[in-house]
Amino acid sequence: MSAEQQTTARKRFKKTAVITLLCDGNPKRKGSLAYQRFELYKDGMTVGEYVDAGGRTGDIHYDIAANLIEVSEA
Repeated sequence: MSAEQQTTARKRFKKTAVITLLCDGNPKRKGSLAYQRFELYKDGMTVGEYVDAGGRTGDIHYDIAANLIEVSEA
């Protein structure tokens, strides 16, 4: 894997990894699908629980980059 591929590759999270919210409220545009999926986050829930509730792993990656959540391996 090249250095460029390593920097753009997304990390895979274990289903047991824990999500921690870093913001108060929902910063997404009200009424959007992203808003609805952000509402699924509950502080302390696992990645597996979020995905099972209808969330997407792409949202997790975006929200980490935006400093809205953090994910720690359990």
